[in-house]
Amino acid sequence: MNILLTIGLILIIGYTAGWAFDKMGLPRIIGYIATGILFSPNTFDFVPADIMERTFPLMEVCLAFITFEVGGALRWSKVKKHEKEIISITMMASMVPLFLVAGGVLGIGLVFPSSLPFDTTALLMLALLLGAVAIPTEPAATFAVMHQYKAKGKVSDTILGVAALDDVLGVLMFSLTITVIFFFAGGEAGLFGNPALNGLYEIVIAILIGIVVALFIDPIAKFFKVEGEGQWVVIIFSLIIFCVGLAKAIHADLLLATMTMGIVVVNKSGNQKVIFEIIERYTEDLIFLFFFLLSGMQLNISTIPQATLLIVLFVILRTVAKFLGAGLGAKIVSAKPAIQKYTAGGLLPQGGIVIGLVLSIYQQDTFTAISDLLLAVIMGAVVIHELLGPVAAKYSLIKAGEIDPEKTEIS
Repeated sequence: MNILLTIGLILIIGYTAGWAFDKMGLPRIIGYIATGILFSPNTFDFVPADIMERTFPLMEVCLAFITFEVGGALRWSKVKKHEKEIISITMMASMVPLFLVAGGVLGIGLVFPSSLPFDTTALLMLALLLGAVAIPTEPAATFAVMHQYKAKGKVSDTILGVAALDDVLGVLMFSLTITVIFFFAGGEAGLFGNPALNGLYEIVIAILIGIVVALFIDPIAKFFKVEGEGQWVVIIFSLIIFCVGLAKAIHADLLLATMTMGIVVVNKSGNQKVIFEIIERYTEDLIFLFFFLLSGMQLNISTIPQATLLIVLFVILRTVAKFLGAGLGAKIVSAKPAIQKYTAGGLLPQGGIVIGLVLSIYQQDTFTAISDLLLAVIMGAVVIHELLGPVAAKYSLIKAGEIDPEKTEIS
């Protein structure tokens, strides 16, 4: 079966599954992800094994559009209203998972050594790395739920702000964790031979790329006298893909680059209204379908049984920590009760960024003893978080009064 026929068939099945889940009152993206897992070459031999490698650039472009839109949700006039809440919740909803997950895994390994048969050094590395990857939130899943049900309000704005910022903090903490591990275990990492410097470079350069590309939109539109929506689609697609390609070419964080681009466009561009209206009207549903289908196809459920105990432990500890951290962060700044109660429900999904972080060290000799287990845990946790996260986000936003329950009923 040729690749185009295969992808076309999977898209039709995925869209149908999403439609069926929507009719059952569940987020469409669960159907997309489930279809991707079902047709993954890691599950059955229906599709060629190299399909993931061949479609990975498309997945990156889809993720870039999603992060661009997430950045576009961070309009300064909105963020300013919740500035204290977003910063406080981000810090606590990041640090509490870091320490609770790392401490919990280390404690289980020391008290029940047969469950995690590693020496103390390997166990400590595993615990620290799992703590670091517990920080990031995948904003795409929650954003897709908000889009589907037209969620709007203070809790929605806070969730998007925190989800955007804790990805940055997650990359920073992962780099710092690698620095600590290499300091004690020896070795080098990163573009400059230093993981901390490498992490700083990726973030700073990504922000600069996003700013520069975003500032070119209005001059380009003026030069070409862009008026029609078709012209705008070409300009938007071209610049977002260019931003991704440039970030990859110079080893910057492409998610942060496109997110920054979205932030700058929504706050500085005179054409920001038409840009985001066109994306929502013409590309959003297709982007979500492609991205979550391909995300599901990346997951290898065959690795999950060997790491079941650790997957369950990681998911439980991270979930508890997100709720504790978000609630505490909101309480510190005396946020409104709805923000204190329901923000954490939108911070559970995880996806591409944590898999990418783990894969970035997978081939390094220092982590040979734990790399297979670490990847299996993250793969398993991503499956659970991506399936349950949208449901938790929907429930929280309904309880917060930002989704009309009548719109979610089975029809």
